[in-house]
Amino acid sequence: MAEEFHNRIRELGQLRERYRNLDEGVLLTIYGRRRVGKTELVRKFMGDLPQKRKFYFYVDLSGKQELLNSLAAAVLEQLGETIKFASFDDFFDYLAEKSAEKFLLVIDEFQRFLDVAPEFITKLQHRWDSILRHKKIMIIVVGSSIGMMKKITESRAGALYGRAIKIKISPFRYVDFRLMFKDLDETEKIVRYAVFGGTPYYLEKTKKYKNTLDAISELILKKGGILAEEPKNLLEYENVRVHAKYNSILHSIASGKEILKEIQDFTKMSPTTMPAYIQRLDDLLDLVGKKDPLLGKERLGRYAIRDYFFRFWYKFIFPHQTAINLGNDQLVFKMIEENLNSYVGRIFEDVVRELLILNLNQKIKGIEINFEDIGSWWDRHGHEIDIVAYNQKEKKILVGEVKWTNKVSDTDVLDTLLERAKLLPFAGKYQYLIVSKNGFTDHCLAKMNSLGVLHLNLKEMTALFNERG
Repeated sequence: MAEEFHNRIRELGQLRERYRNLDEGVLLTIYGRRRVGKTELVRKFMGDLPQKRKFYFYVDLSGKQELLNSLAAAVLEQLGETIKFASFDDFFDYLAEKSAEKFLLVIDEFQRFLDVAPEFITKLQHRWDSILRHKKIMIIVVGSSIGMMKKITESRAGALYGRAIKIKISPFRYVDFRLMFKDLDETEKIVRYAVFGGTPYYLEKTKKYKNTLDAISELILKKGGILAEEPKNLLEYENVRVHAKYNSILHSIASGKEILKEIQDFTKMSPTTMPAYIQRLDDLLDLVGKKDPLLGKERLGRYAIRDYFFRFWYKFIFPHQTAINLGNDQLVFKMIEENLNSYVGRIFEDVVRELLILNLNQKIKGIEINFEDIGSWWDRHGHEIDIVAYNQKEKKILVGEVKWTNKVSDTDVLDTLLERAKLLPFAGKYQYLIVSKNGFTDHCLAKMNSLGVLHLNLKEMTALFNERG
């Protein structure tokens, strides 16, 4: 369990509200990748409830009889009742008795029943349909294997298909992440987020480091570092076969090969088989997603690694594991140090988009932020626009450029944005945005003000996040 409970206010409120109004059975599945804080969420929720009205069970990889013995031991420890379960039917009979009044059952690592005792899931389905859904019971099944949980709950052949309310726990957004690192300045916050992403477990391990480069050195590059093997461990945990192919695809995308043909050329995989691997990385591991250019053509879509830590690891660590294993981690560290700013720049664009979403239907510097969709745009000729947010109904579009450099931005940035905006197939009123980490020259400020361009530096972004976060 993490040292602190962070955020998850919305999910926690949802659980509390459902339990407060519990007058018939509620079955929920809470799922998400390892380390995102699922168990911490349910334990926080359970802490509010009377001791005798809740029961938590962690499914271990053991045989049926051992599971029955473990259930009995957990009942004695948590509820103070001595009872022997000869079968899973006995356990469900016990649950039916307990749920004459409000009762909570939490089963953690539920997907393991598929391997160790699949009959438990079938019996749960039967008892839910016949008895438990009419009782005052909330059953929460928690799972870390996205693929297996989807098989149980979303497949038509799954035992809980159509019965469970699904709650997916995702890594933190940047606005949530900031709450864990209030003492860091905004630059360091963004770098930390770009490297370690929004997974609470990873972030908790970095908290004692004031400098992200130090955290990289100790947690990832150092032999035996806590996070050194984490991405490979996730693939093993999800029981993904042919690791080499998945590693090759992830390395390809992290290296900037984001178009399907580029990934095929890089990995040397067959164009008939590779899409299935990418689909699994998307649907079952929640690691890879396809983005299309907003207002552009779908066939120009690009693939990206959603999780920033995995993106960082497959870009900088995976291709240099030999050097790291030989003890030449300083070579890799220097390479990371030299290229980190460029890497962070792409994630900074996501942070800016998140800020705009947080300010939807609000005003920033007197300019109303109101759009139906937001993303970025590119074409086959290499032209790109970092921020595109449009409102088709009101015929308005916001077009923006984002700069994460140590230089102060000059008028060339604005001129380029104005030229590229002419390539967009959108008829309506254009509003422009430029975000620069280190601000703007006086000449650039004067020109932007004369044209009504919305401009933000990092200090102004900080104030907006503090206001909305």
